Parts: sequence; structure tokens; C-alpha cells
Amino acid sequence: MPEIMLRHNERGELLCYVPKKDLEAVVRTVEFDQDDRWGGTLSLANGEKLYLEPLTQRPLIPVTFRVRKL
Repeated sequence: MPEIMLRHNERGELLCYVPKKDLEAVVRTVEFDQDDRWGGTLSLANGEKLYLEPLTQRPLIPVTFRVRKL
């Protein structure tokens, strides 16, 4: 399970950083993007997809998660 860090850039876009790959990419979509359910499949601008177990509330970003590669 890779570890990722999520943060917002100056344009308000959600960024995903994968330290093991030294890769940073914009998160294009989040499967569940509601205040009471957030996460699921994260689609990155480079085409990769990661799975984050859905949370019961929107996280405070910046934050670190463990995810699965899809």
C-alpha cells in the first residue's frame, strides 16, 4: 500500500504526492466528494488510479493516507 500526501495548490486544485516515486499529480476526480462521504477512486492527471477507503467526512487537507493502486 503506497502512502500519498494530498494538498491544494495555489489554484485550489487537489494534488497527490507519492513520495516513493517522487511523483506529484493533480487529482482529476474523487469518486465520492461529499461532506459526509469522501474518497473511493482517485483519478490522477497522469492516468493512474488509486483507491482510498471512503471516509465518513471530508478530510482536512493537507493530509497523508495509505491507498491501493488500481
